[in-house]
Amino acid sequence: MSQKLNILKFLLQSVILGLAVGFLIVYFKPSVIENHEDNNIITNPTDAPTSYANAVNKIAPSVVSIYAQTVNNPRVSEEVQQLLGVSSLLPQTMTQQYLGSGVVMSEDGYIVTSYHVIQQANQIIVSLWDNTILEASIIGFDNVTDLAVLKIEAINLVPATFMDSDKTQTGDVVMTVGNPFGLSQSVSLGIISGKGRSGMNVSTIEDFIQTDASINQGNSGGALINAQGNVVGISSATFNRNGAQGINFAIPSNVTKLVMHEILKYGKVFRGWLGIALIPPRYLNDRRSKIAIPEKGVVVGYVSPGFPAAKAYIRPGDNITHVNDIAIQNIFQYKELIAKTKPGETVEISGFTGASSGGKPFTIQVKTVDRPPQVK
Repeated sequence: MSQKLNILKFLLQSVILGLAVGFLIVYFKPSVIENHEDNNIITNPTDAPTSYANAVNKIAPSVVSIYAQTVNNPRVSEEVQQLLGVSSLLPQTMTQQYLGSGVVMSEDGYIVTSYHVIQQANQIIVSLWDNTILEASIIGFDNVTDLAVLKIEAINLVPATFMDSDKTQTGDVVMTVGNPFGLSQSVSLGIISGKGRSGMNVSTIEDFIQTDASINQGNSGGALINAQGNVVGISSATFNRNGAQGINFAIPSNVTKLVMHEILKYGKVFRGWLGIALIPPRYLNDRRSKIAIPEKGVVVGYVSPGFPAAKAYIRPGDNITHVNDIAIQNIFQYKELIAKTKPGETVEISGFTGASSGGKPFTIQVKTVDRPPQVK
C-alpha cells in the first residue's frame, strides 16, 4: 500500500513540477508560444498578392485608346481600270484604320504613343478611359525610337507615374495595359524576361525591355507597368517569328521621358549622324560577297558624299571597331552610340581600312551632324 502511495506521490510531484515550469516559461518567455503559433499561421511575406487591382486602378485613367485613320487614293492606273472594265466599281479613295494605345503624360493633354501607330494617319481619334472621344494632333515624333507625342484639348487628366527603368530587374512582375483588338483597358500579366534587347528591326535605337506579358495588335503605345501601377515602359512590338510565343518588347520609361522632353522643348530629338550605312552580316555571309567577315566591329557599306564620314576619308569596305574607345559588337550598337550624340559633338572612330587599302589601322576625330529625318 505504501508503495502505491509513493508512486502516486511521485506522479503528482512530476505533474505539479511540469505545470510550474510551463507557467514560468509562458510568463517570462511568451515569445516561445507566439513564435510557434506564427510558424503555423503566418505565410511567407514574399508570396505574390492575390490581386493587382490597385495597380490597374492607378494606371487606368492614364491609358487611352488610339484610332488612326489613313485615306489614300487607289494605286491603279486608269489604263488598267479601263482594261479590266472596273473603273466605275473602284472607290475613289481607300481608307485604312489602325488601332493603338497611348499614355497620358500631362494634365493638359500630352500623350505619348508608338510612332508606327500614327505614322500614316490623316486623322487621329483618342478615347479616354471614361469613353470621352477627342481628336488629337501630332506634336512631334522620333522614328529612331519609334515614339510620338500627341496633343488633345483636355484638362484635369491623370498623368501616369513613371518609374526609373534602370532599376527594373529580370523577374519583376509587370502588366501591359492597352487597347488590343479594340478591347480597351485590357490587362495582361507577366514578368520582365530580359533587358537591353536589340536586333528586332523595329527602330534604330533598340534597348528594349523584354516581357512575356501579352502585346497584341492595338497594345502598341500602351503602358507596361509594375506591381505598383508605375510605368516602366511603352509597349512596342511582339516577336512572332518561328512560332515564338510570349516574347514581347517595350521601350524603357527613361528613354520615353527623354524623347518626350526633347520633342516638347525643340519639336524634335536632335541626334548625331556621320553619313555611314553599314553592311548587314547576312550580306557578308553571302558567298558572292567580296568583303571578308571581320573578326570584330562592323563594315562600312556606303558613305554619303559631303557628310562627315566622307570628309574624314572613311570609305566603303572599312572596318570600324571602336567609337570613343567602346568596342563595337554589331550594327545596332554602332547606330545607338552615334545617334545618342548631339550634332556638332566630336566622336573618335577607330578601325582598319578596307582590304583594297591595305587594312591599315586608323583613328580619326569626326564631328557629327544632325541626323536627317528619313534616315533609319
